[in-house]
Amino acid sequence: MASTMTVQVPIKLLSRNPGDSYSHDLQLYQNVPFGNITLEELQEICETRLKVLSLVERIHLQKLTMSVSQRRVALVEELHKQGIDEFARLINSSGCKSLTYMDIRARRRDHISHFMLRSTVAFNEYKKRWFFKQEARLFKWRFSSLNNEGIRQFMCINNFDFTLISQNEKENIREHLQMSSPNVSDVDNTKFYRVPFFYIANLIRKRKVFIMQGEAFVPEQEMAFVFVTHFRRILLSSFGVAREARANLYNDERFTRIFAYLENYIHIQSTVLVQEQEIQQYISLDQLDKLAETSYPLCMRVLHKALRKNHHLTHGGRVQYCLFLKGMGLSLSDTITFWKDEFTKIMDDTAFKEHKYTIRFIFGQEGSRRDYQPYTCLRILESTIGPRDYHGCPFKRMLHDILEDELTDCGFNALERSAIMKLSKDGQYSAACNKYYEIKHDCFDDNLFKHPNIYFNESMKHRTSNHSGEIYLILYVLNSLLFCINFKITLKLKIQKQEMRINHQNQNI
Repeated sequence: MASTMTVQVPIKLLSRNPGDSYSHDLQLYQNVPFGNITLEELQEICETRLKVLSLVERIHLQKLTMSVSQRRVALVEELHKQGIDEFARLINSSGCKSLTYMDIRARRRDHISHFMLRSTVAFNEYKKRWFFKQEARLFKWRFSSLNNEGIRQFMCINNFDFTLISQNEKENIREHLQMSSPNVSDVDNTKFYRVPFFYIANLIRKRKVFIMQGEAFVPEQEMAFVFVTHFRRILLSSFGVAREARANLYNDERFTRIFAYLENYIHIQSTVLVQEQEIQQYISLDQLDKLAETSYPLCMRVLHKALRKNHHLTHGGRVQYCLFLKGMGLSLSDTITFWKDEFTKIMDDTAFKEHKYTIRFIFGQEGSRRDYQPYTCLRILESTIGPRDYHGCPFKRMLHDILEDELTDCGFNALERSAIMKLSKDGQYSAACNKYYEIKHDCFDDNLFKHPNIYFNESMKHRTSNHSGEIYLILYVLNSLLFCINFKITLKLKIQKQEMRINHQNQNI
C-alpha cells in the first residue's frame, strides 16, 4: 500500500469542502493545503511543476519580444506536446467556469505542488530566487488568460476591495486620467479601478497612474500588475514559514528523501567561476586574444575587439567584461594589468587610478567587498544601451547589417550568417547565440546558454577535449611507430644471432 501523508491546516479555513477551497483556477497560495495524498503522487506532481517552471524560464528567454499572452500560448503548446495537459488547462483558463471533480483535483494538485516546492527551495538562496522568478512569471501569464468575470471573481474570492469608478467620477478627473495613462487611447471605454497606492509603487514610479488622496486610479489593462506585485509580496514573505515547515519534517525520512530528490532536480548555476584545473591552465593574459576568437560568446568578443581597437569602453562595457574575466578565472592582478595596458594608451596613470578602484571593487577588494557575480544572459539582454556602448546582447541591440558584418568577421559563410540572422530578427536571441556556438564548434547543442561564462566553460571543455584526443592519436601513432621500429630491430638481432649460430656450426664441421 502506498504511503500517505496528512497536511494539517495551521489557520482556520472557511470550509473543508474542496469545492469551496478551490473555487478558482488561479490561486495566491495563502492557505496551507489540507487532506491526504500519497507520497508517490506528491513527488509526481512536484516533478511536473518543476518541468513547467523550467519551460517558463526557457520560453521567457526565447520569446523576449513576445507579449505576455503570446508567451502563455507558447507555454500551453509546449505542455500539450509533453503530455502535461492538466497544467496546460489551468494555465489557459479564463477563470472558474466549472467545479467538476477534475477541476478541483487539478487546482488542489497545483496548490500542494507549489507549497511542497516552496519548502524544497527555502534553504538554498539561488534555488529560492529561481523558484520565485519562475512562479511570479507563471502567475502573470496565467492572469493574462482571465476574462472580466474571471478577474471579478478572483478579486471577490481573495477579498480585494477594488471598486470601479463611476462615470461621473471619470468625468471629473478625465484630464488627469488621460495625462497619466499613456497606454490608454480611449478613456471613455476604459474601466478604471480605485486602488490603494501601496499596491502599485512601481506603477507610480513609472508615472503610469493618477494618484489622489492616497488612491490610484488604475486602468483595467494595468490591473494585472497590481495582482502580480501582491503575489510577489506574499511569496517573498512565505519562505520563512516554508523553512520552518521543512525543519519540522527533518526527522521524517520519507520527506527528507523527497526534499533531497526535488532539490537535486533543480539545476541552478550558483557560481560560474572556473574550477577545473585543465581549463584554468589555458587562461592567461597572453591568451586572451586567442580565447576571444575561439571561445568567447559574441557579446564578449565584441567588447574585447572594441577595447583593443579604441583602448576604452564605457562604464557598462567595463563592468560587463570585467565580471566576465573574473568568471573566467583571471586573477585580480592580471585583470588590472590587462585594463591598464589598454587604458594608458589614451590616458596617464593618474587617470587610470579611478578605473583601478572600480576593478578592485568588482573583485570584492574595495567598498562593500561583495562577491559580485558575472552577468547572466538575462541581465545582459535587459541592459540599457547608449549610442557609444558596445555592451549588451549583440543579437538584440545591433543593427542587422552591423551584426552581419560582425558574423562575417567571425568567418561565417552566407548560409551560416542567414541562420543566425533569422533567429535574431525573430527575437530568439538565446537561440541565435546557441546557433553561433554550434557553428563555431562544429557541433550540435540544443541547451540554450543562460550565462556567458557557461558558454565559455563549455567551449573550453569542447576544445580541450578535442585537443586531448589529437594528442592521444599522435601518441598512439608514435607508439605504433616505436613498436614497428623495436620489432624490426629485434627481428634483425634474431636473424643476426641465427646467422652467427649457423656460421659457428659450419666452422665446427
